[in-house]
Amino acid sequence: MSDRGDGASAVGASGFGEGEGELLTLTYPRPLPMRLDRWLVAQRPEQSRSRIQKFIDAGYVRVNGVTGRAKTPLRHGDTVELWMPPPEPLPYLVAQAMPLDVLFEDEHLIVLNKPAGLTVHPAPGNKDGTLVNGLLHHCPDLPGIGGELRPGIVHRLDKDTTGCIVVAKSQEALVKLQVQIQKRIASREYLAVVHGQPAADSGTVVGAIGRHPSDRKKYAVVSDGSGRHACTHWRVIERLGDYAMLRFKLDTGRTHQIRVHCAHMNHPIVGDPTYSRARRLPVELPGQALHAVQLGLDHPISGERIVCEAPLPPPFDKLLAALRRRTQTGAALPPSARSMAEQNLQAFIVAVQQDPDLQQQLSTTAAADADEVAGIARSAGFEVRPGDLVAFGGGALVDYEDEDYFMKPRWWTLAS
Repeated sequence: MSDRGDGASAVGASGFGEGEGELLTLTYPRPLPMRLDRWLVAQRPEQSRSRIQKFIDAGYVRVNGVTGRAKTPLRHGDTVELWMPPPEPLPYLVAQAMPLDVLFEDEHLIVLNKPAGLTVHPAPGNKDGTLVNGLLHHCPDLPGIGGELRPGIVHRLDKDTTGCIVVAKSQEALVKLQVQIQKRIASREYLAVVHGQPAADSGTVVGAIGRHPSDRKKYAVVSDGSGRHACTHWRVIERLGDYAMLRFKLDTGRTHQIRVHCAHMNHPIVGDPTYSRARRLPVELPGQALHAVQLGLDHPISGERIVCEAPLPPPFDKLLAALRRRTQTGAALPPSARSMAEQNLQAFIVAVQQDPDLQQQLSTTAAADADEVAGIARSAGFEVRPGDLVAFGGGALVDYEDEDYFMKPRWWTLAS
């Protein structure tokens, strides 16, 4: 029995290619045979392989007027007809009016500045009030994705993460934008405020991300065999006492990637309810202080480079202003807001109290310069900086004189 069309069309002889939709007629040009599904995928790169397979299974592809199968061999000169019906509405997706902060838009894609608290896509228990619902209302002439009347989510942002997100309006735009994400043609940069200050000014975290071994609601850096490769580049933009503002650039796009990698660095993102300990903050935040500040991509149709930037949301700005004021005034942080910097300092204090050699080093003179003390701490294996010595304890650890910091004798006994 031949595979070259031995069945009737699933849509009927009179219905094929009629009504709304798109009918394409192609001619197979090659001298050697090739499977129908593989050739169609190569001819229609804007369609996914699974979508082409669905067209074939539904009887929407004919070879020389006869319904084709995935493995139907094409021969030179064969006529292939592909019927793509209009997208079908999804019953659970309803259009809902909501304010959208549009950074760029045309008939192929839209780039938005997403606010905190907005879920991107409907899910069980959260079937409306999402960004997709708002886009359905905003784009009444949406051509649809994958045969369904919906926008194409190229990449996601967590519910409480703010900033740039690009959404495709057509299947072709979706596929091409996803390829840009995979091949790092598209660039995504984020800003975040983290607890503590990294010792270096920049670095890269390479760590596979998978489900947390004991908490299935969280993700963690895991062994390569049980997670997916993830790479995050970071650099310090501003040091703010017990905090730092970092800028991130992603090579991959794993779930919670920046949040997990920051926690792995022992510098969790401020306000992160999942990966950071609960601490009292100088301002109230709606979620983690993580913002997708810049998105660069090549337009999927014209090829023109597009770079969009999203301004910081007001809570993020207020947090930075409060931390800058605190840094400038040298105000001590309340115990509930202390970070890894103080944990390192307190550990060093305990070590000094228990180690006569360290005590001897620190008491050779009546007063030691803070830089010298910090150097002794680092030599002992504690990440302590001169600023840490004056930021905590309400000033009990140091005296300030003539723009130089001096340590009081036996300062470790005053730590409490």
